[in-house]
Amino acid sequence: MALFEFLMVLISVVIGLGLTEILTGGANLLRERDSVRFHWIHVLFQFGVFFALLQQWWESWDWVGLEEISFIAVLTLLASPVFLYLIAHLLFPNPAKNADLESYYYRQASLLWGLVVAGTIVGTFIRPWAWGHPVFHMANFSGIPTILICFSLMSTKNPRVHSALAPLIILILILDTLLAGSAISVE
Repeated sequence: MALFEFLMVLISVVIGLGLTEILTGGANLLRERDSVRFHWIHVLFQFGVFFALLQQWWESWDWVGLEEISFIAVLTLLASPVFLYLIAHLLFPNPAKNADLESYYYRQASLLWGLVVAGTIVGTFIRPWAWGHPVFHMANFSGIPTILICFSLMSTKNPRVHSALAPLIILILILDTLLAGSAISVE
């Protein structure tokens, strides 16, 4: 077994658990749709976490040629999927029946966006440092506005702020994936 395959087993399990949380939580809400009061920001957050988990899996291909890795570097690789799993788990009310997703979202917003900040700090600053890469590199640029916007989302429950900034975070995530992400290829 190559090092890449060895790492991918663990990373894929955590990403798979996060995807399972998103899919199960979404399915539970749909099952109880007659009693659930949906909120567009909550649904957008669900799609954002799903997309971020896929992004983590997609970007893991960059490690295919890896010949050695330190334990600290493994922890930094695992941190972002772990934070995304926690977000995915905490994103859904339990039970889903009679859930008011707007009030649930605002009750959880500080914690959820705080976890986004933590994961982004790890991915933007700590992971490059642990790998011996430059921290201030174009590939890390999207992390800085993400952190600043998420701090704003953590500190207020103002619906206007969340209505403006939550979609912006999703847009940054999508642009970061499409513009900065590499294509998967075998060289």
